Amino acid sequence: MSRTIRLAAYYLERLGLSTYRRQLAFYRRNPGPPPEPFSSPAGFDFRFVRPDELEALQYPGGWLTLAEARQWLERGDSDMLAAIREGIICGYLWVERRSARVDYLKLTVPLPAGQVYISKVLVLPRWRRQGLARNLFLWLSSTEADTVKHCACVAENLPMRRLFLQLDWEVRLLLTFWKVTVLHRYSLEILPGGEEFSLMSRKQISARLFR
Repeated sequence: MSRTIRLAAYYLERLGLSTYRRQLAFYRRNPGPPPEPFSSPAGFDFRFVRPDELEALQYPGGWLTLAEARQWLERGDSDMLAAIREGIICGYLWVERRSARVDYLKLTVPLPAGQVYISKVLVLPRWRRQGLARNLFLWLSSTEADTVKHCACVAENLPMRRLFLQLDWEVRLLLTFWKVTVLHRYSLEILPGGEEFSLMSRKQISARLFR
C-alpha cells in the first residue's frame, strides 16, 4: 500500500468516513481446572502486577500506553497478568472483570457475575515461541478455575485459535462488524452451525455476546 493511500485511510478514519469490515471469533472456557497443570518456565515468575510496579518492571507498551495501563489498574476493574524474568515484563494479558472492551469492534459489553474477558495478549518478540502465551492462560485457569473465561481473536489468527482448542476452549460465535461512513452494523453467527443474526445494533449485540 502506498504512503498516499495509507494517509488517506488514516484521515478518513479520523473523520469517521472510512468503510471497512472486521471479524472476531469468540471463545469460552467454562469453570474447571486446565487440561494440563501450570508449570512455570525456568527463570520466569507469573503474577498480577500492581500499578506502582509498571515502570520498575519496564512495562513494554503495546496495546496500552504506560499511563493507560496504570489507569486501567487503578480503576480496579481489570488486572494485568505478566510473565516476568529478571525483573522485566516479557509478556502479559489483561483480565477484564466488569466490562469487556472489544476495541477492535468498537464495543464495551457488561460482563455477568463470575465471568471475565481476557484481552490484549502480548509476548515480546524476543520471548516468542517459548510457550509464554500458553502459560499465561494456564496460570489463569489454574488460579481462577471457578470463573467463566471469554477471549476473542481475529478469524485469520490460526496459531491463537489452535491454542484455544489445545487448552479446551470452545468456539462460541463469530461476530462481524461493518462500518460504512457513520453507520455501524453487526452480524452474529452462533457456532458451530447455529443461528445467524444480521444487521444488529450495539445494544442487541451486548445483550447476546456473553449469555
